Amino acid sequence: MRRRHALRLLGAVPLGAALSGCGEALGLTDAGTDASDASPMIDAAADGGSDAGRDGGTDAGACEATGEDALGPFYEDGAPSRMVIAATDEPGERLLIRGSLVDVRDCATPLSGYVIDIWQADADGVYHAAGATDHRLRGRVVTAADGGFAFETIMPGAYETSDGPRPAHLHARVFAPGGAGRLITQLYFEGDPRLGPADSCQPPTCFSDDPARTLALRPGRVGGRDGLLGEVRLVV
Repeated sequence: MRRRHALRLLGAVPLGAALSGCGEALGLTDAGTDASDASPMIDAAADGGSDAGRDGGTDAGACEATGEDALGPFYEDGAPSRMVIAATDEPGERLLIRGSLVDVRDCATPLSGYVIDIWQADADGVYHAAGATDHRLRGRVVTAADGGFAFETIMPGAYETSDGPRPAHLHARVFAPGGAGRLITQLYFEGDPRLGPADSCQPPTCFSDDPARTLALRPGRVGGRDGLLGEVRLVV
């Protein structure tokens, strides 16, 4: 399914009901989930990365909510709870994102039991319909008691629209434990030449110039393979 050019026409779609079956913290509850689903946390610990998701402390005076961004035309409800969002045979460079979810009132209080719904394009910039592909490159994780979360996927591809290029990005929606929508956003990557003014989707629809949602990536081991590691803090 190629990217349609309808970003400016779409806004938030209400969940309509509480999400169910999200499972225990970090989403390791799906039937058939094998031990490889734990690889993001194992590899992250071995890498010796920072404590994103474990230490919510920051300068309270600088506390701001994470910026909103376009929902896009390819969101589909019902993605399974799983940390490994990209199948092991999915083409592309492996990517591990670790993060924390904290309360906007102080940027320190961790938010546990929240659902983070993630979807993305494949390495060629193509989105895939959920029903026909077993929710390819789609999944949900649940924040732990410390607000931490992690997921393993592949680096999404950038793509061209009729208006111009779009930078590589991950989509994310955050839902409170009761199912209320709290955030719709996109995560971008440092060094992408399509960010900001070069992005074909501009404010007030897309905000790829937001440094708080532009992730610095570093080499690391992901699922037993060489890949990229990134960290993010979401504030709602």
